[in-house]
Amino acid sequence: MLDSLRLLVTELVTNAVRHAGAPAVELAIVVGARRVHVEVANAGGAFGARPREDRDSGWGLVLIDRLSDDWGVADEPGQQRVWFELERV
Repeated sequence: MLDSLRLLVTELVTNAVRHAGAPAVELAIVVGARRVHVEVANAGGAFGARPREDRDSGWGLVLIDRLSDDWGVADEPGQQRVWFELERV
């Protein structure tokens, strides 16, 4: 699980910087008894909320979709938050 956690955090932060043009990101990690919840927030633009499998790059959300137990996107005025959860084993 730790390898998946590291990979998915890296993908979300990279997406926020590369695709949303965020000058800074906020990372929150909450470790619960059964799940780990990770959230990356940025003040950049939205970078898309749909996984795309028809490209050579841009696989971050595909990985999030396949490796996490749950994930989502919250678009708010001036900010986008992308989160995922992994079950603890």
